[in-house]
Amino acid sequence: MRVTDYDSVADRFDRRYELYRYGGVLETLQSFLDPPVAAALEIGCGTGHWLRAVTGRAAVLAGIDPSAPMLARARASAVDAPIVVVRGRAESLPWRDGSFDRLFCINALHHFADRAAFFAEAVRVLRPGGALLSIGKDPHAGVDDWWVYDYFEETRAIDLARFAPIRILRGEMALAGFAWAESFEAERIAAVRPAADLFTTGVIDRTFTSQLMVLTDEEFERGVARIRSAQAARAADGADLQLISDFRLFATVGRL
Repeated sequence: MRVTDYDSVADRFDRRYELYRYGGVLETLQSFLDPPVAAALEIGCGTGHWLRAVTGRAAVLAGIDPSAPMLARARASAVDAPIVVVRGRAESLPWRDGSFDRLFCINALHHFADRAAFFAEAVRVLRPGGALLSIGKDPHAGVDDWWVYDYFEETRAIDLARFAPIRILRGEMALAGFAWAESFEAERIAAVRPAADLFTTGVIDRTFTSQLMVLTDEEFERGVARIRSAQAARAADGADLQLISDFRLFATVGRL
């Protein structure tokens, strides 16, 4: 499994929220925390973007992440919010049994080293009637059309290896002790933009998405060369190369 180094990109991580609104993710998360609960925890909280987005929906709002630089940014941006963040891993949560009413992880589950261990920990720290929400891609569904997969050829196989099908997630939750689980589409991100714009805005960059971050230098440069070649071919016809993003993020909810 390829590992993403988030320590090195903490200062640029939040650029993704400038390009995509993630309105469906926010709506799903808000609904998950409605009505407000006593205590909620985000696993893989990163810079704290989603914690800040749901401030006020839990009396106690906490986050955990293994990256110290990411957590430093989370603390710096949450000075006026009642948020507590700690360094640690999903597979060994540093809280007592029955500490939370809700757990959530947004685009993070595929980074966890051991999903079964995480799901077991989730059951342990949840109170009776508690629930876990995970939102992420399912490349196994075969519905994504994404320029990253098209031009950086290694990324599709990497994602197929590190993302589990959502039906598998539901089964793993059941094995861990969740009474039932459901999945549904939380977000569809669709955009067509000129390749020149994505180079200019820094989207075609190693740090923009984990799919590119896990590539070797040689793999990344080959992908850039493919885009440049396609650009040149389109320019010869008097047109701009358009890069397509059309992919879905699925929510999986497990309840005790």
